[in-house]
Amino acid sequence: MNSRQGHLDVANSLLLELEHFLNHLGSANKAVATGIPAFIRSIRKETSSDVLSIHGATAITHARLHWDVLKRCRSFVAINQTFQGSSKEDRKREALRQGVSGKEKERLTKTLREQGRVAVHVVEGGKEWLDVRFLQEDRLARQLADCGWGWGDHAPGEDVDKDEWEDTALAKHVKRLLSAARMNRHDYRLPRIRLVLPKISAENADIAVFLEQLSRLDPAVELLVELKDGKFLSTPPPDLDAALKDLIGNEFDALTQTLNLDHPLLIDMISDITHLHLEVQPWHHRTTQVQILEEQQKQGLMARTLYRILDNRALVCTRQMAEHFHEVLSTVGTNTERERGRLLVPLGDDYRDTPPSILRERFASLSTHPPPDTVQIPVTILHDETWDMAAVHRAIDSGRLPAVALDVARCGDFKSSRLSVYMYGWASGHVIVTSNKEIGGQIRTWLEANRHADDEVGPSIWRVNMTRNLLASSATPPPWWVSENKGTGEAKGRRASEEDARSNNIIKHDCS
Repeated sequence: MNSRQGHLDVANSLLLELEHFLNHLGSANKAVATGIPAFIRSIRKETSSDVLSIHGATAITHARLHWDVLKRCRSFVAINQTFQGSSKEDRKREALRQGVSGKEKERLTKTLREQGRVAVHVVEGGKEWLDVRFLQEDRLARQLADCGWGWGDHAPGEDVDKDEWEDTALAKHVKRLLSAARMNRHDYRLPRIRLVLPKISAENADIAVFLEQLSRLDPAVELLVELKDGKFLSTPPPDLDAALKDLIGNEFDALTQTLNLDHPLLIDMISDITHLHLEVQPWHHRTTQVQILEEQQKQGLMARTLYRILDNRALVCTRQMAEHFHEVLSTVGTNTERERGRLLVPLGDDYRDTPPSILRERFASLSTHPPPDTVQIPVTILHDETWDMAAVHRAIDSGRLPAVALDVARCGDFKSSRLSVYMYGWASGHVIVTSNKEIGGQIRTWLEANRHADDEVGPSIWRVNMTRNLLASSATPPPWWVSENKGTGEAKGRRASEEDARSNNIIKHDCS
């Protein structure tokens, strides 16, 4: 396609598809930091001039191919996302090796940092990096010749002396990709790299052997090389609707069939703020006020969020966590929060032998946002899962946990309830669901600081991006507030919640 109009038609078609994709991303709340708006702007820039340059025509063709490659993928994260593959330690060592200091060292460090940066498309929810290179086959052949490649001397599967190929531009680029992958793990794992070479075929035996060398540069990082006559590129991309569905993905794909519930999540599930229509009161803590206002504006937001995550999953918690949960409720929960807690996690004698259907019915009666039938109520308590440091040692010895689990347990200095949640989830492979915004990052930091092997992975943690406090002592005005505001009738919020309770067959209760 050589005509200006032909390239403009390609660009316009591409822009329509990308804008359609961007709308889908927005509907799925995934439009932030995807790189798609910048990608669209770069294409528009090439078409804005009255005269389409050779560079512009090439840029449009390449952009179209990038998009067609992406349409073959799933669970899109970002396009042209940059990662750093040069560590501070590496840059310091290189400066020391070259014997530079002062301004020269600063310039060298900046150059090395820029050279170490790579830009890739991120798919599979972050598990895969996609790198499309438009290197021509004859140019690669010239680079190999310049390095002294022994044409016709090598057979498939052979390890070729690096002196014959490691100075090629492609080899250097792949090394940067591998280095960046090592520095930027996703969920404890090294990302897989898919190197797409649409201008190179598998017909040239020497080039095929060279590409094998690249795949073996770092055994810890999976490198897939896709050529123009390979299955990946020779299979047409799906139609747009199917491609967009695959690219958007399902946000719950990472959840396991059994979910292990952490204490903050259990609190979210029984909080009065989650289940009742409340009014903000002046004595409420600021975070409680914010949560109540959010529920007023988006009625049932927390319940809807929880039910979508928990839908059609088996819900479990450890006995130690169940005990801790009820200890907290006995101290600070309101009567309705305690009752929901007993129904949700039936640990005591009150409901231990009550049929689950009855527990579910009673739990639903205590909420203006009752759970659907597909959400398991009550939660299953794992009475046989008891964890302490000795149990962690045994799990490591038996292979249920990696060696680094002991380091994580020591760094966290977890109480028995939290230790049980995270070590059981880790050992079982069941996703831990929590609204604690810090624990996932902490465990990742501890694991990376103490990693024993490249293949060690930590527990899978799904963080709910909102939480709800127990209403607890905020249900009624504190004594100091009553004494300062006698006669103002500021019990409105709690009265409203009790009226809601009565309208939903909730027994009248005293505040605690």
